[in-house]
Formats: sequence, structure tokens, C-alpha cells
Amino acid sequence: MALLSYNNGEWAEVYIFFKVIADRKLYTADAAFNPIKNIYLDVLSVIREEIEGQVYKYKTGDFVTILLNHEPVGTVRVDEFIKYKNLLWKLLEENTQTTFSSEEIEKFLNSIHIFNPKSPAHIVSKFCGGTVDIVIETKDRSGINRILGFSCKSDLRTAATLLNASGENTNFIYEVTGSMDDNKMDHFNSIFKKVKRKGETCFDIATTDRMQYLHDIGCDLNFVGNAKNQARTNLIKCGGKEMPDIVAGMLKKYYFKNLSGLTSMEDCVEYLAENDVAGYGFEDLKDTYRGKIAQLLLCTFTGMRLGSPWNGRQEVNGGYIVVKNNGDVVAFHSTIADEFKDFLVAKMIMESPSHSRHKDMVIYKEGDKYFLKLALQLRFSLSR
Repeated sequence: MALLSYNNGEWAEVYIFFKVIADRKLYTADAAFNPIKNIYLDVLSVIREEIEGQVYKYKTGDFVTILLNHEPVGTVRVDEFIKYKNLLWKLLEENTQTTFSSEEIEKFLNSIHIFNPKSPAHIVSKFCGGTVDIVIETKDRSGINRILGFSCKSDLRTAATLLNASGENTNFIYEVTGSMDDNKMDHFNSIFKKVKRKGETCFDIATTDRMQYLHDIGCDLNFVGNAKNQARTNLIKCGGKEMPDIVAGMLKKYYFKNLSGLTSMEDCVEYLAENDVAGYGFEDLKDTYRGKIAQLLLCTFTGMRLGSPWNGRQEVNGGYIVVKNNGDVVAFHSTIADEFKDFLVAKMIMESPSHSRHKDMVIYKEGDKYFLKLALQLRFSLSR
């Protein structure tokens, strides 16, 4: 039988599974990304369900008891979880390939009834949400037991995305105003950069150069609307009628004002407040816009996708578990709403996706007006 092959992020989920069982605690992270030693959840068990109707529970302790539909089916010393946790961490540190396999770890997983590490729990996932990677039964400091679904991310090499561009679903339309004409449109659309990719010469859309050209010829961008009405609807459900304008302002700050350079959420807050893109017309605008961005990030984290109908409900009830680049595992709890929002705002940056794939960053003409689409993508900036 061929060995399972997973990428670093997928193996990181297995590492988290081993570590929370071994540690029996899940520490909360502070704003500086460090574990808070006196704020944690006791891990009582991890719940998995690869085959619907077959619910496995891994109860923590010196001996990890494995239950299938509440009936004991095995016991494993916790030392085994520690052993394979350490082995997997060594592989994660040393691996330089896109994906890798481990016969030793796979055999151990199979011995504890895990054959597809990517399947956490059908029933519990329906309760916790479709973006859940691990389901944990916990006890907090007040003694309350909860079943929480967490999304797992790794800070090992490439930071994870919160929102991936998705064609027209994440495209925002702007009218190009100023001295634009057909010749200038054609010139804008002809600006590419030469890059080497897998030994071949490729020509990518030169985002920064295209935006700089608009500045050079005295053009500006005015938001018109979302390319897809579903995206507009979801954004309004998330943060009110002004939310499409707010996100459009964030995109303008990133692409047009910053020429697609590093743009944090605080940079966006500054720009939105200075220009009052929603037209609030009162003071203390930074707090208002920061709150709107925080709500957008939380809705996105908890299940909102711009291309799918959304009922406004949160689908992930736990938060994020992150593997740091030193092997620590820390959590950011969505159940502590304000602190979790602060984390999302502090750790998120704007990002430019593949423009050719998402059909943005090209000027087109309708009637006597010129338009440009900008794609939304958000990525964590987690590295420490």
C-alpha cells in the first residue's frame, strides 16, 4: 500500500493532535503570540469520525483511552503520543519538500484507528462548522465542559490565508477616472514583468508598475460595486450597508495607495478613517473602522465565504490553534470575542493573488467609461 503523503500544513494538524493529547492543556496566546501560562483549556479528549456513525474519542491521561461510540476499544500510553509528536516535529523541521510521508507515523496512526488524518468528525463538524480541523472536549477555569471545533494553522514556513481570492466572488469593481483613454488602457494592460518559474520564462501582470502608471497619468479609482451580488449581500449581513465600501477602501489602500506593498489592517484603519469611506461623519473614526474590519475578519474566520449564501451564523466555535515555528502550540479563542478580534486585526495583511487566474488588474471599457477589478485576499502574518 502506498504511503500517505501530506504537506507541512496537513502534517501540522497531526502534530497538534499528538501535542494536545500529550500536554493535556491548550494554552491561550497573547497579542505577542506567546502562550499565557495561567490561561488555558484542559484537554479532556479529542473527537474524530472518519466514517459517519463511528465516533472515536481519545481521552487524555497517562494512558490514553480510545472509545468507539462510547465503548472502549484500546489504551495507549501517553508516552507513545509524546514519542511520535517529537518524531513528527523533527520531520517538519527537516523537510524541504512540498509533501512527505512517514511509514513509522502512519503505522502508529493506523494502530489508533486513524486512516485519514484530514477527517476530524462528521457529526461534530456539522455542529462546529465546515472549517473545523480538530474537535476537542475541553474544561475551562470555571469548570465548564465544552466541545469546541478549532481551525489548525502552522507558522512553520508560509503563513496561512484567511480569505482566498475566488474569481469574481472576491472581485471589486472600480471606475478609472481622470485622463484615461483607449491607448492608455492598452498600455496599462500591456505592463508585465518577466519571471523564472520552474526553469521557464513567464510573464506575470506587474501589479505595482500598473498602479504606478495610473498615478503617473493622473488617474484615480472610484468604487462602483461588487462583481457578484452574493458577495455584496454577505458583506452587508456581516457589517451593514457600508461594509462593501469599507472593504473596497481597504483594497484601494493596498493596491492603489501602497502599490501592493505590505499593508496591515492598521494601515487600512488609518486610510479608512482619514477618508471616512463609509461617510459616518463623526469623530473617533479609527475605533469604528477597526471594529468593522475586526467583524469582517471574524465573520470570515467563522465561516462566511463571499461566493456562497451565508445565514450570518458562526460555524467555528473554538478558534485557531497555531503551531509556532519553535514547536509550541497556542490557541486564539473565538469564545473570547474581543481578544480574538484583536488577534485577527493584528495578524492579518492584504495580499495580491494571481491576477490572470482571477481576472482582475485589467482595465476594460463599457460605453465611454473605463473600469478595473481588484481581487480581495487576506493572509496571516504569523512568523516570529
